Amino acid sequence: MFWQQAIPAALGVSSMKEYHVNSLAVPRKAKEAIGGIAKRTHADGRTMVINVEYNQLDPLLRATINPEGDVNVETGFSPFPGNIYQLILELGPYIEELNKTGGAIKEFVNPKYKDASKTSFKSSTRLECMMQDYPKTLPPTARVGFTVMDAWLAYAPVKNNPEDAAKRQHFKDA
Repeated sequence: MFWQQAIPAALGVSSMKEYHVNSLAVPRKAKEAIGGIAKRTHADGRTMVINVEYNQLDPLLRATINPEGDVNVETGFSPFPGNIYQLILELGPYIEELNKTGGAIKEFVNPKYKDASKTSFKSSTRLECMMQDYPKTLPPTARVGFTVMDAWLAYAPVKNNPEDAAKRQHFKDA
């Protein structure tokens, strides 16, 4: 029901900003198990607005811009909003990319371990690709952005089993 309000608003932002890709996002607590939207800068100066997976964001920040990693700021949230995996794509550039790439996105293996010892798997490991990596296929001139909405207004996916969700509840309460 909430998407009925979030999507039209994000479509308006996409149109006004002339985005090729617009990712919907919600405020996110530091270290929360949801990907963060970040502006990455390459060594040659190129920039890219892209999702960084939650298990990669804190180490990336520690290695680059903040030795403390992903921390909440004065708003009580991380400066990197949470990606809720709703993408708005401008149709023309999207069709061009589909014709160029055949719809292929770079794949990777993403093992899920039971614990930090990494000696047994939580679930079977599989080959994956991420729709939020689509902007990586675009030319550097592509306009990629995001729209942050309050969580109550935008759909927020539930991807955790009940045990993991209970462990992570402290992020919501903090």
